[in-house]
Amino acid sequence: MANQQPTLLIPPGEYTQLIQARVPLDQAAQVFAMRDATGRIPIAVVPEHLNRTRNGMTTLGIILVVAGMAAGPFLPNAGAIMSLAGTIGAFLIILGLYRAFIVRIPEGANGLLTVNGRYIRTVASGTHLIAPWVIVTHLVTRREIPFDVPVVEALTQDSVRASVDTLITFSITSPYHFVYNISADDFDQIFQAICQDRLRALIRKITSDQVNELDQQNLSALQAELSAAVESYGVTVKKVTITYAQPPAEFMRSQEARQLAIIQQAEQTELQALALHRQNDLAELARLEVIARVDREREGRRELEEQAAAKRRVVELEAEAEALRLAKLEERLAQYPLAAQYETEMARLQVARALAGNTRAVLQFGSANDITRAFVMRDVFQEGSGPLVTPPGFPDPNGQPAESPLGES
Repeated sequence: MANQQPTLLIPPGEYTQLIQARVPLDQAAQVFAMRDATGRIPIAVVPEHLNRTRNGMTTLGIILVVAGMAAGPFLPNAGAIMSLAGTIGAFLIILGLYRAFIVRIPEGANGLLTVNGRYIRTVASGTHLIAPWVIVTHLVTRREIPFDVPVVEALTQDSVRASVDTLITFSITSPYHFVYNISADDFDQIFQAICQDRLRALIRKITSDQVNELDQQNLSALQAELSAAVESYGVTVKKVTITYAQPPAEFMRSQEARQLAIIQQAEQTELQALALHRQNDLAELARLEVIARVDREREGRRELEEQAAAKRRVVELEAEAEALRLAKLEERLAQYPLAAQYETEMARLQVARALAGNTRAVLQFGSANDITRAFVMRDVFQEGSGPLVTPPGFPDPNGQPAESPLGES
């Protein structure tokens, strides 16, 4: 019996993730650690033999005792033979009964005990001393169990079919409720249906654009709903993880094309805005250049006006100075009329001297009197050593008034 291979109870029909096995109790630890052909590990084990008494060993002990007592009187050394047979038989009987009291629950599992078909309690992992009439009916795993829930073509809020794959981790917190309320394969179907229903309801609340972000959402509310739905089966949902969420490929391609068109349109709009901005900058620059040129021209006109005003002021000052000079001259002429005449004649004399030294000069006189005066002045200069005689009508260079040719004073 120790070499007998355990048999996994896989329900016929469609694929299930949760299974249970029927094996001898001493092979339960091996089964909990063994996967089947599809990679599944049992979550519950049903002992193949509920009676833990080793009937073969006990029966052999009884046979030895009875045979020794029956055949002892007919054999030599009957006392020794009967004693040996009785000792060996009693040892086998005690050993068979003792093994019936020892129950080993594998690590990571709980055992359910019944008496006459009535559940009495649950024992944890370890070696327990239990009466043979107390039966271990089931072993249930305590580990966290991953459960895959695929949802295909679930409608979103905008009526787009999306596919979502979810990994839900749960544990059996109450083995009694799990074992006596449902079987492993039935719970597989029920839990699959509950999870798909909740996931479809969740997908129905979001749009197709939010499907790709479903794995980033907080799923604590969904976890609480699933735990409440399977609480009656002694199961608690530990974690909900979205491993895949995406709309159909055709929709994704259309979305990508639309997104690409939006990006291209945004780029075109940005280029147009940039060109318009550049055009506005050029227009603003031209306007500033015009304003700067007008300012320069205005500044130039202002400078010209200032220069003209300065020139006018200089002319005015010169005119005022000339007027002042002429006024002073006129005032002096009014005070010294003869001095003015003397100045005039002296100027003429200087001219005459210059002309007298140039025999080729051609002169034009205003009147004959001027010619006479010129020759008189020449004679005066030629005499040289004689006293300066003032001609009639000329002022005396010594400051005396000129004598009138008529002898008048």
